[in-house]
Amino acid sequence: MSEANKKTVIDLSKKGSRLFRKGLLEDAEKTYLEAYQLDSSNPYVLAGLGDVYRKMCNFSESAKYYDAILNDDNKNLFALRGAGDARRGMKDPQGAIPFWLRYLEINPKDSHVMVRVADAYHKLHDAPNAISFYEQALEVSTNDPFALLGLGNVYYAQHEDTRALLCFETLLKNNSQNVVVMTMTGNIYRRRKEFDRAMDHYQKALDLEPDNNFALFGMGDCYRGKMKMDKAVEWWDRILEHEPENQALWTRVGDALLSLNRVEEAIVHYESSLRTGPDVFSYLGLARAYQEMGDLTRARTFCEQALAHDANSERVLERLASICEEAGDRPAADAAREKLAQAGN
Repeated sequence: MSEANKKTVIDLSKKGSRLFRKGLLEDAEKTYLEAYQLDSSNPYVLAGLGDVYRKMCNFSESAKYYDAILNDDNKNLFALRGAGDARRGMKDPQGAIPFWLRYLEINPKDSHVMVRVADAYHKLHDAPNAISFYEQALEVSTNDPFALLGLGNVYYAQHEDTRALLCFETLLKNNSQNVVVMTMTGNIYRRRKEFDRAMDHYQKALDLEPDNNFALFGMGDCYRGKMKMDKAVEWWDRILEHEPENQALWTRVGDALLSLNRVEEAIVHYESSLRTGPDVFSYLGLARAYQEMGDLTRARTFCEQALAHDANSERVLERLASICEEAGDRPAADAAREKLAQAGN
């Protein structure tokens, strides 16, 4: 290559880098490709293209350019990290890990890459390796928020609540605005039945995000745990106001209302659930509601609709037997009990 062309490649590479830093990705791509036409093996040009395509979320194209660098220089740090990042973008954590591990062999104090490795292991459900790399990251960078969050998530998933709390509460000391961590911390206290402490964290989350469904649900579930079902209904209904397709919650609130003897309101919730599609538990709820109202014909109909979707549901068969018994239809009640006995075997 002539000296003039070498200078042109350098100038184009510098220009591409400036455009990339400004977020002008298409212009940067065009500039780097001009340089690539002149020198397809220049590592700065290849890395630039890898970075541009990674930023554009064209991860397979990005990986191609990083890999080209590594074919000539398998210890290039930028390419090793970028190749791993490209695989991560391709949702291939197994493929990303070897590149990052080779990177860490050369640069063993990069806590950011340690966290990436740990995140990949976590996605692969390899908790021991995930924990190991999160802890290594924290040795290098004490209180690294990403390492603390990742480590807390692993412990949270394993129900190692004490260890998860240590991570989450350390995070909240350093960043009191982290709503995700607030709700997860609340979930741990709720799991422990420490409802007041859980509600304190949910309320802090709701002060920042009033419509946060996780915090709203947690508040409702805490009131359920405190045997204040009417308050639970209030919180859960707030979710349904902006999430009308949440079938499971419509049914849950219907059950709560039925326990409060607010039968007509329960029916409205079960019917709202069924507007999103068939649901055995909503049919069962309606059967219970109409049985309480004394409308045994409709109650029986809803049991039959539930059994059309789950012929061996023990709860529905028990309810059907009860309804038929109350209606004086002993043969139908006996038939339901016989089927119930067969379902239990």
